[in-house]
Amino acid sequence: MTKQKLVIKVSMDGSDKTRSKALRIVVGIYAGVQSAAVGEKDKNELEVIGEGIDPVKVTTSLRKRLAKWPFLTCLLPNTMVYAELVSLSDVKEEKEKKEEPKPQPPPEWSYTIPSYPMPPYYICEI
Repeated sequence: MTKQKLVIKVSMDGSDKTRSKALRIVVGIYAGVQSAAVGEKDKNELEVIGEGIDPVKVTTSLRKRLAKWPFLTCLLPNTMVYAELVSLSDVKEEKEKKEEPKPQPPPEWSYTIPSYPMPPYYICEI
């Protein structure tokens, strides 16, 4: 299986609580999710990366679990949660280039003779 990147647009009310709940739903349910994040440009988008993820199940579970009163969605249309699959793409795995460590040149040692002040000599006549 290949890695997939899902971008899902979810109607969030702008609070961090709703965003964290959506992230917990996506990460907690599916074992194949490797990372989930809020979109960089649009804060109402979720970016999910993983293997073996069914995009339809992810969007439907977000719709069901983010609804405030899921049993009253037919009576109160304001409780509906909008979740739409924006894009689905395969993630190309980057080949890691192993950089060989460059040998470091040996440290330059500097040997200096410590300079002590000369003691004062007094010349006395005898």
